[in-house]
Amino acid sequence: MPPRLSGARLTAVDARMFWLSRRLPSDQFLLYAFDGGVDGPAVARGLLARAETVADLCVRIRETPAALDYPYWVPRSPTPDLVRSDDTADWQGCLDRVAASTADRVDATVSPWRLHLFPAVTGVPGASGLAAVAVLQVAHALADGGSASMLARALFAADPPVPAPPPGAPSAPVAAALGVLGLPARVVRTARRARDAAAADRDRREATASGRLPAPPIGRTPTVLSRPARGAVAVRCVVFPADVLTGGSVSVTVAALTAISVALADHLTAVGAEVPADLGAEVTVAIPPASRTVPARNAFHNAGVDLHPDVGDLARRADAIAASLHDRRRRFEHPAFGLGDRATEAVPAAVIRRDVARADLDARPTTVGGHTVVSSVRRGPADLVLGGHPVLMTAGFPALSPAVGLTHGVHGIGDTVTLSVTTSVGVVDPDAYATRLRHAVERVVESRQ
Repeated sequence: MPPRLSGARLTAVDARMFWLSRRLPSDQFLLYAFDGGVDGPAVARGLLARAETVADLCVRIRETPAALDYPYWVPRSPTPDLVRSDDTADWQGCLDRVAASTADRVDATVSPWRLHLFPAVTGVPGASGLAAVAVLQVAHALADGGSASMLARALFAADPPVPAPPPGAPSAPVAAALGVLGLPARVVRTARRARDAAAADRDRREATASGRLPAPPIGRTPTVLSRPARGAVAVRCVVFPADVLTGGSVSVTVAALTAISVALADHLTAVGAEVPADLGAEVTVAIPPASRTVPARNAFHNAGVDLHPDVGDLARRADAIAASLHDRRRRFEHPAFGLGDRATEAVPAAVIRRDVARADLDARPTTVGGHTVVSSVRRGPADLVLGGHPVLMTAGFPALSPAVGLTHGVHGIGDTVTLSVTTSVGVVDPDAYATRLRHAVERVVESRQ
């Protein structure tokens, strides 16, 4: 069953995502390829009919006047313009169109999603002939990686979901009045929750000092990759059988991170740059449902994971990366993180919107959380269909930012895993890097034999 919006009013976390998206592109692009060409107009009509049964695809954002309260999700019906059919006929051309679409953000006040349909594409990895490619573009305010994958599953599942209505919302004037009336209580909650969060933070510092809790990651040395996109955005996909990355004692995510560590080091060396000893990646880590303290649609942390380029033996390096990721997850289990989220949730909307508007997004950082971003999502069994054709593979493309000029996706469905690359031609040669990444995977596999 697809996810349901937990409430009509956006949480502080999701509202911040919405306001920040006006300054930085953050839309998610979920690519699915199916083994067979389709009738574009007929499939588009079918997808729109399916979308009408998915509550989260029947909404838009309505802002509250003067940010007197957080925005609300309000109903809207899917319209034909939300499915864009494209006659691009080859795989790389399809990826180029996806890359170009990253500059065309959805306006969540109109619709938080759109779908790009490529009815007949040649050269798709694993296809027996022509393939259909569908790319779901989703505003981050609506869903994080896991929830967005569930929305795509609702669109492409063989059996339609049980129809569900979107949440109701008060009128804009009523929402503003409720925001004003609730402001005193919100201020009190902010102070109370800030006090609780401060006490939890003291405990976190004490636990860190005593060794009961792993230390936080330190800021890392920027590299030539720590810069904004220059020139056209480019995406590439390297597709593998899942068992290539699932062998051995480490997870698919860790195996992929190990390969990425090799590819990053090879790239830096090739361009004459130093490979920093603190080479690392920002990895998105989902907050387990039992640990969530607010009903945000975006329930994840960014974890700064050490990639250990100094460990030459790749099997040992994988173990070290796994230990670093484990430490980051252990640290996130401390109650201070959840209490901090609860404190943020009580902050008045106008304060969050002002902070987003004033944030200096152009400042060059002296340190970075990671030299790349890695998003890893398992998208379930390969039981999705489009036009009667089974799904072949899936991919995703984490957005670039002013301090991250190269990102990676690790996305699996059924017995296939795709490592994706997003960069710009002025930062990284995408073809050369994709080749390095493929060779890096081969080296990781060899290290386990």
